Amino acid sequence: MEMVRRQRQVQLHQDQENIYAIKGKGSLAVPSKRQGLTVRGALGDLNSNVQAQRDINVGKVAVAAAEYEKKATLNRGVLKSNYSHVQSKVDTGLSGKPVIQPSTRPPLRREESTAGLAARAIVRSKAVLKEHKSAEYKENINIVIQTKKCFQEIKKSSKLPTVKENKESKILKPILKESTESLGKLKLAETATQSQQATGIIDHSKLEKQAALLQLKETPQLPHDIEDIDARDTNSPLLMSIYIKDIYQYLTELEIKYAIEPDHLRNQVVITGKMRSTLIDWLVEVQHQFSLELETFHLTVGIIDRYLQAVPNVQRNQLQLVGVTAMFIASKYEEIYAPDVRDFVYVTDNAYKKSDVFRCEREIMSKLGFCLARPIPLSFLRRFVKAAHGTSKNHHLAKYFVDLSLIEYTMAHYRPSELAAAAVCLSLYLLSSKKLEDVWTPTLSYYSGYSLEHIDPIIRKLAKLVVNVDNCKYKAVYNKYSDTTLAQVSNLPQLKGESIYELAKIPSSTKTT
Repeated sequence: MEMVRRQRQVQLHQDQENIYAIKGKGSLAVPSKRQGLTVRGALGDLNSNVQAQRDINVGKVAVAAAEYEKKATLNRGVLKSNYSHVQSKVDTGLSGKPVIQPSTRPPLRREESTAGLAARAIVRSKAVLKEHKSAEYKENINIVIQTKKCFQEIKKSSKLPTVKENKESKILKPILKESTESLGKLKLAETATQSQQATGIIDHSKLEKQAALLQLKETPQLPHDIEDIDARDTNSPLLMSIYIKDIYQYLTELEIKYAIEPDHLRNQVVITGKMRSTLIDWLVEVQHQFSLELETFHLTVGIIDRYLQAVPNVQRNQLQLVGVTAMFIASKYEEIYAPDVRDFVYVTDNAYKKSDVFRCEREIMSKLGFCLARPIPLSFLRRFVKAAHGTSKNHHLAKYFVDLSLIEYTMAHYRPSELAAAAVCLSLYLLSSKKLEDVWTPTLSYYSGYSLEHIDPIIRKLAKLVVNVDNCKYKAVYNKYSDTTLAQVSNLPQLKGESIYELAKIPSSTKTT
């Protein structure tokens, strides 16, 4: 019973303690009288139980920590034992691999590695290509826009007829008002039909055939006994085989237009034919001294004759000035490197000044209408030698005859083509055993435009000049053609034979030595 009573007291005291704890918000305000040993014993038991639990927990943690430390120690020992042989080899220098010393250079970042550089280069190249393509695309678009604008401006300026206007008109007006006549012009407007013109569709193959037929109709056919001397020159553009016939026809028209009249010095009061011959003979020496082309000398003679024919009353002291100025003009027209004006002043022994030459040059060109289009005999001479299939000796001998005729005043009125035809005929006759009629073939007659009867008087005058060259005081041409570069044609024995004396109608017994 006593035990039951004590348990109830303990229980009552615990209940009161809980009540006071609740009312005091956690504070244990228990009367000391009622606390007693039992309460302390009970609290003590309670505290002893909590401390025991804490001790148990701390013991468990200490055991776990001790075990973890033990395991870590064991693991360090194992690792150290596993790599001890490598460390020993590195320390003793017995390892097979070389010892890699640590680099003093700081480690590369990822951007500075080769892989990073390659990646960056690829990205940059792709960006550049993309920009280049975009720039090209923009440029192409700008070009297309500009071309469209140009076409629009051309259409606005030209005011081309529309399709409706073409259908209404149906017939296109020709561009040229007048038809032109030449070797190479084709009348394409007449070949195309009205339907083709309206639709704009033209058959080019048919046009080419029709153009070839028109060209055959316009080009005169050569007679059966005339050789086509230009047939072998089709592959040479410098020989101009397509236009050569038109060119020589034009030169023939020019020599008629700028002709020298017979006795063209009749209006001169002071200047005579002998004075003219003396001047030209001296110019032959100047031409040879300056190494000028033969075309320059021939053009010089033409300029002098045209000026003396146009300007009357030329004074004696001005004739040499006219001669050197004419050669100065001709050299600038024909030569690649023309002599200086001081050279021409020098050859006159300083009789004139540079200002005099320039003044005379302006005067001559003004009187000639600034036109030097009169052809020279040398141009026709080459053509006729080609038609005759002549040799170089034939060519040089014909040039010798022409130069002799240029000095003679009584032959100044002949056309350049007439002089060239007569010189070629005489050269062929003297260097061959044929008759004069056989030398002048139908081919030569066709291409020169002269018959043998037309040039026969000129041939005889040339023969007379050749025969009388020994007695003549004008020896510049003879000395010039005595040079080896010109085959020494002035010293040929044929020039002193019976054939040339017969043409000159001078008995061979009367010739002087």
